[in-house]
Amino acid sequence: MLFRSIGIQTYRDIKENNLLYVDKTKEINELINSGKYFFISRPRRFGKSLLLSTLNEIFRGNKALFEGLYIHDKIDWEQYPIVMISFSSITYSQTKEIFYTELIEKLKIISEEYNVKITGTTIVSAFNQLLQELSKINKVVILIDEYDKPIIDYITKVDKAKENREVLKEFYTTIKDNDQYIKFCLLTGVSKFSKVSVFSGLNNLKDITLSEKFSTICGLTQKEVDDYFDDRIPWISKKLKLTKEELKEKIRLWYNGYSWDGVNKVYNPFSILNFFEDGQFNNYWFSTGTPTFLIERAKIDKINIEEIENRRVGIEIFESFDLENLNFLSLLFQTGYLTVTNIDNTRGICVLNYPNEEVRKSFLIHIAANYFNTEITEIRPLYNDLYDALKSGKIDRFILLIKSIISKIPYQLHIPKEAYYHSMFYLISDLMGIAVDLEKNTSKGRIDGVLEFDDKIYIIEFKYLPEDKEAEKLLEGAIEQIKEKEYYLPYIDKNKVIKYLAIAINREKVKYKLEE
Repeated sequence: MLFRSIGIQTYRDIKENNLLYVDKTKEINELINSGKYFFISRPRRFGKSLLLSTLNEIFRGNKALFEGLYIHDKIDWEQYPIVMISFSSITYSQTKEIFYTELIEKLKIISEEYNVKITGTTIVSAFNQLLQELSKINKVVILIDEYDKPIIDYITKVDKAKENREVLKEFYTTIKDNDQYIKFCLLTGVSKFSKVSVFSGLNNLKDITLSEKFSTICGLTQKEVDDYFDDRIPWISKKLKLTKEELKEKIRLWYNGYSWDGVNKVYNPFSILNFFEDGQFNNYWFSTGTPTFLIERAKIDKINIEEIENRRVGIEIFESFDLENLNFLSLLFQTGYLTVTNIDNTRGICVLNYPNEEVRKSFLIHIAANYFNTEITEIRPLYNDLYDALKSGKIDRFILLIKSIISKIPYQLHIPKEAYYHSMFYLISDLMGIAVDLEKNTSKGRIDGVLEFDDKIYIIEFKYLPEDKEAEKLLEGAIEQIKEKEYYLPYIDKNKVIKYLAIAINREKVKYKLEE
């Protein structure tokens, strides 16, 4: 098969043009035989549209398109009428009346495809009539793509989002009222709004978002990447001057890691397909939709960026996505910037993390640019300067650069707490590419920060500097704390110079003391 299938979301186009299709029909067959009404949320560019397009061809009975795939000899290939709607193709950006009218018009277009006539003038009457008329042919299959787009696109304009939500509630409620006419129904989207706020009476949807059984129905597993793309490894390995093993490990680090059950991990298809096409590590997925709204929320809500990683939360977070009560971590999870690394269903606890380096690095760069009022294009040069200063031991230069960063942060965003400066230092250090282990536990206490280079290790103790305190005494106390607690012990066998660095910091001052 030819490789270039990036961005093509129509199953028929992929097969008829002999493009690459990773066989997901085993999971699809399992889904078809598991029930009737389903819902799944996945981030953008994750193959949701292709999943629905594949189901569309299956339920149309197009067996020839599936030759050689798992499902080819597993079903009877009966033909069903299909109501397939993508809300990305319907006008919802203008008035509520236009959105309402466009949705009815879409239903009429579908009716014309099957040579049936509908006369309803409301969403309920038109949809009811369509389902009843189509059921005279056979039971109906309903496939809805981007069910939430009219809401998500206006998440910062709540009144408009609520207006669109009311139209959607009327549409989705109709589905349950016509159960006897329906064979199968699948809704996909980015978010999972509460059933009360959007689906109303449609409370029989089975949410498979976190299901282990269907955790890999969208995205590519490690086995699939190895099976379908192994022939791409030699030339990329040569191009990037990495061994095959080094390349594969870096690919995993950069692009693997999305999980919705804490067990099975997948690659974002858009990123990994682009990587194997270009042979270059880039921020493919992230660059298609910079999360400006999320970054603004992080700054305004004064989120401690350091606390986003390895965040333990109750599993209720997956239900807390509503216009009237948006949770920041839930937003990050729903939109793909955080993923599940562990779930303890018996205790109702899960752990959230960045899925991979592409997302983590890109997100932190945008956060840093926003926090520090700096252009995105200036971030990498800035952190390179910081890195060079520390690596060469030019601490005065390093502190001067830190001061310049702090001076750009608006006064109202400063938090006079030590944790705030921990978070800022974490952001700076991570983007410098230095091994950082903030608040590392030892047998005698917690180290505020450890920065490790090839030839030296900085053990860092942070102190917030209140206006009425003397920096010198605070710094001396911090150095003594490092020595007394013996924070250096875990590193003495590394044959590197160990430096003790105490930093006292507030909005106006950055002072330091360095000892070896």
